[in-house]
Amino acid sequence: MHLGLGIDTGGTFTDAVIIEMDSSRILAKAKAPTTRRDLRIGIGDALKALDGALFPQIRLVSLSTTLATNSIVEGKGGRVGLIAAVPRPETFSFPTEMPAEETAVIAGAHDHRGQVSSELDVDGAEAAVIRMADKVEAFAVSGHFSIYNAHHELEIKRMVSKHCSHPVVCGHELSGAVGMVERATTAILNARLLPVIRELLEAVSHILRENRISAPLMVVKGDGALISAAVAMGRPVETVLSGPAASIAGACRLSGHDDAVVVDMGGTTTDIAVVTNGSAPLDEDGAMVGGWKTCVRAVDMWTVGLGGDSRVDVDPDGRIIIGPRKALPLCTAGAIFPWFLQVLREFHERQGKQKSKGRLDFFTLVRRPPTQSRYEKALFDALDGNILHRDQISEKVGLFVPLDRLVAMGFVAEATFTPTDLLHARSALSIFDRDASILGADILAQIMGMDRADFLDRLASEITAVLSLQVTAKALKGSESLSGSWSPTNLGFLDLLLRLPAGSGVALDVSLKRPLIGVGAPVGAFLPAAAANLSTRLIVPQHAEVANAFGAITGRVVERTEVIIRAHRLDGFNVMAADLQDRFATLEEALASGEEHCRKIAREKAEQKGGTAIEVSVSRQEIMMPREHGGGDKAFLEIKLTATASGRPAY
Repeated sequence: MHLGLGIDTGGTFTDAVIIEMDSSRILAKAKAPTTRRDLRIGIGDALKALDGALFPQIRLVSLSTTLATNSIVEGKGGRVGLIAAVPRPETFSFPTEMPAEETAVIAGAHDHRGQVSSELDVDGAEAAVIRMADKVEAFAVSGHFSIYNAHHELEIKRMVSKHCSHPVVCGHELSGAVGMVERATTAILNARLLPVIRELLEAVSHILRENRISAPLMVVKGDGALISAAVAMGRPVETVLSGPAASIAGACRLSGHDDAVVVDMGGTTTDIAVVTNGSAPLDEDGAMVGGWKTCVRAVDMWTVGLGGDSRVDVDPDGRIIIGPRKALPLCTAGAIFPWFLQVLREFHERQGKQKSKGRLDFFTLVRRPPTQSRYEKALFDALDGNILHRDQISEKVGLFVPLDRLVAMGFVAEATFTPTDLLHARSALSIFDRDASILGADILAQIMGMDRADFLDRLASEITAVLSLQVTAKALKGSESLSGSWSPTNLGFLDLLLRLPAGSGVALDVSLKRPLIGVGAPVGAFLPAAAANLSTRLIVPQHAEVANAFGAITGRVVERTEVIIRAHRLDGFNVMAADLQDRFATLEEALASGEEHCRKIAREKAEQKGGTAIEVSVSRQEIMMPREHGGGDKAFLEIKLTATASGRPAY
């Protein structure tokens, strides 16, 4: 038999399945906690729980992951310096804060025909590289209209390589989208994720070698297609929404339903997609992840910072706040540190004596960064093998250590109450230390002035309300009449309507016309109430807890390349791509050259990314513009040629 191994490394659990490749029949499955301090442990534990006798027959390994998505949502990753080349830097500013540690804007631009419109400020670029080199771990480069000519971006990339060994990510390498801000954001996020994906792929490769599995390793992209591990190492941003993309395929195949709303609830996020004919539409404008608009071509997925390990807090007004930051559940912390239960008891007693209630947030060390300040070293020493409350850290280390920043970067973990603790406190789950969860519930209930049972009911209702709101919003966004993005105001108003009590005089009844397919470990606990709220059927298929890993091993390699053809302002036609600027006398010649180029590049990219038996198709989109005199007459503006190369992964 030819067998395939699917692995999904999520923020909380690592799942693994072995399937028979021809029939997609699951032969073995396993689940183990993801170990962020050392990913090899969790991946190794998942493989240990499989039937090792099947390993010699494994011909392909495919990996999906939420680590890239979670890292963006939680603000984790390496420090990045952005160098942006624009026509007039003195008047240019990014419309929003960029996710880079350092930013430099210099002169340099091409126009929409790929011609130089502003010479590159070489001295300014060099000065920026020298200034940033000791402050960042990677560079992102974005140039004006680099999708039509990447020369300036490549010049800056060479300059970085001249002065330091930091990796460099160029915007044109990741996307052919026009928006420079989105390309810059995508390049920054890609650079930030380099250490995250490198750690994961090295961990997977290590465990495969330990188990004598020598099959090729593929990785799921955000659009559900596969790329080789070597390519993913340099383009980690393409794995954003990798896990959800795999879960859609897994959910549909496991359930046998092709028209549904898929809800994938993990430890850190809940991902929602409307599926028609077995697939979710792709977000051609670029995925929105963690509040950042990117150019990543991914499934049209609604990602919410709500999962089994989402941080639960209460504000001074008595409102419950869930997420978006992930935390170590108290029950897990209690299992790791047996003496932590006594620490919680003492904290609870102090809370009862104080008028002003403190926050329920403890911290422990995950791993040390390669470089650390004096204050950071003191913090890491204090947390090594220990767990301390925020106030204790202030007393021991002082106020000068950026505690929340170190949590965001993944070096320190916050331990507090989570939905996983809710399940333990209610005896719906009994994996870790239930007593720690009960104490955490008592502490938060005390802050809110209620008893434990009422607090747990209130939290469960809040989780149901959030899930109901997000599923409704995503379903409405997918309808033709209400497509587009939700503003915070509109989303808040919809939330208000959905929460109206029965006796308010106004009632909003929502009836979802598609069934909900729930996958992921927590869905059985939290999704039934939301499905009842939405008057729809809930389907939790067999093997739902490993749907992502199953979807990962059933994917294909798909690559796309675009070429733009525009009329030259004098005569002839320009054929343009980041690596191509050509001109032809006739449209027929331009079309023939453009199609040949995009077919060739798409096939090469698919082969480079691990595909075989590749088929290439080319689509053509003509964009016309109405003439000034009207009358329905239109003038040629441009033609976009898109080559799509598709093949099975080589094994």
